[in-house]
Amino acid sequence: MKIGDKVRLVHGKESGIITRVIDALQIEVEIEDGFRIPVAKREVTVISTEEGLLTGRTSAPEPDQTAAVKTLDGNIQIAFQAFNDRTHRVFLINQRNCPVLFSCFKKTKQHTLLIQSGKLESNGILSLDEWNTSEFSSWPNLLFQFIYLLPSIEKMIQPYSAEVIVKAEKFYKNKKHHPLLKGEANTWAIDSDLKLDSKEIETLTSVLNNPSTAAGLLAFDEPEAEVDLHIEKLDAEWESLTPMQIMHIQTSTFEKKLDQAIACGMDEITFIHGVGNNVLKNELHKRLSKNKRIDFFKDAKKERFGYGATLVKLK
Repeated sequence: MKIGDKVRLVHGKESGIITRVIDALQIEVEIEDGFRIPVAKREVTVISTEEGLLTGRTSAPEPDQTAAVKTLDGNIQIAFQAFNDRTHRVFLINQRNCPVLFSCFKKTKQHTLLIQSGKLESNGILSLDEWNTSEFSSWPNLLFQFIYLLPSIEKMIQPYSAEVIVKAEKFYKNKKHHPLLKGEANTWAIDSDLKLDSKEIETLTSVLNNPSTAAGLLAFDEPEAEVDLHIEKLDAEWESLTPMQIMHIQTSTFEKKLDQAIACGMDEITFIHGVGNNVLKNELHKRLSKNKRIDFFKDAKKERFGYGATLVKLK
């Protein structure tokens, strides 16, 4: 049950469209006479989940499965389109050349609430929410998680996370006609900093299609024995990154270096993550605890790092 679904009241004759998810138990429904009413989820039943009931548009066509996609092109966009002089509708638009699995969270000072999750096809449009234009200064941040479903290399691409912060300068500077929305919208890319090397993708695809050649094609450089995950060591322009982007870079580097260490037969590797509020440390320890290729891990050389580094012993 999501925004855009057509529903009917269980104990009444009224039907309408879901326009807002209020909380885990309640939704807002716009009934046929134009009124919007709060309704308990248990009091409605879904009539149709066709994409476009809310927007008047149809869902994306089924992708052509006959053509193998080998490179990741395009981007995923966030769009804000004025519905009337009081309301903006928030859309997620997939202009990548492959489907994506997504989760979208609304972040406020009090809590983080899941708005929607699911699969969005290439060139698909999804209405996420409706926001009051007069409350622009207090619009919440949106947190996104994406998994890209490239048929031949989907397992080779790490899940991507991003935080969208709506600022006036960026919002009004990016107003333009959007062909998929068939009108003007304030639009920008969410995952434009995701870069993949096309030659590397072709090599990985070749390996998957010809396993016998894998040994010759996959050559790993042995990583340094101590890997510093402080963001200033990983990205020269780190000051412009959001916390979600910083975490994505740090965890991706961690996964890459750990895989290299295992592939090269190293006995151990140390990750320097710092202390801070322990968010990065806890995330690394959670991932290590689920990795069957790890013998054990512990705080490394307390006399040097305090509690700011983790030694990983490999099997």
